[in-house]
Amino acid sequence: MSEEQKTGGQVAAGRRRRRRRGNTPRVAQGQGTPPQAGQVQAAQSQAAPAQTVGASAAVQAVPAATPRRGRQPAPKRAPKKPPAEPRIGVGCIVLRGEEILMVREKGRWSLPKGGLDAGELVQQGAIRETYEETGLHVEVRELAFVVEFQAKTWGHHIQFFYLGRETGGVLGPKDPDREVQEAKFIPLRQLREFLRFRPRLVALETWLRERKPRHFVFDLDKEPAMLRQRRRVGEKEPVGAE
Repeated sequence: MSEEQKTGGQVAAGRRRRRRRGNTPRVAQGQGTPPQAGQVQAAQSQAAPAQTVGASAAVQAVPAATPRRGRQPAPKRAPKKPPAEPRIGVGCIVLRGEEILMVREKGRWSLPKGGLDAGELVQQGAIRETYEETGLHVEVRELAFVVEFQAKTWGHHIQFFYLGRETGGVLGPKDPDREVQEAKFIPLRQLREFLRFRPRLVALETWLRERKPRHFVFDLDKEPAMLRQRRRVGEKEPVGAE
């Protein structure tokens, strides 16, 4: 090998070593000189806000999702009316042949009856009331009739009357409230001379004829509550009487 060839090979090797040790990044052919470090950072800082603005604009451009249509709220209901609280009455029909047991209470004659106590069964109340008002022990046989009536002045009443069979006791009031003055048997033919309350009288007379249980209803704001007074023999009916 000649001296000139050796010298050329050494020069080429030195150039290759200088290229490997250099820190300057390579530049593609035809793109000019590489940018400085400060220029690169400035370009990156300017590009970042542009990307952020573009992202927010894209978010704003998406229309808001419409709410899903669910079940419409139910309309408010009107407050419920309190349940009706009729006054419950119980009593018995006690027969001795062609006579019926009656009691005089506060000046008026009626069948033995009274109000039902709290927690008391209807038949038990009828037996108790019969004993308290007449002094007689009875055995309940069957339901005779139910009388239901109402009036603005009296309220709403439902009364249950049973056929009772006399089993013992002594006739005479045992009323703890001392409201019953007398108890006695009266002839059935004189019933209208004693019993004046029309709803109870109509129900009793119907049962005596049919002997079948029935439910009677009376609106005493529209029909009379008391039986018209019977005329005596030879007495003329007053003008305008109903």
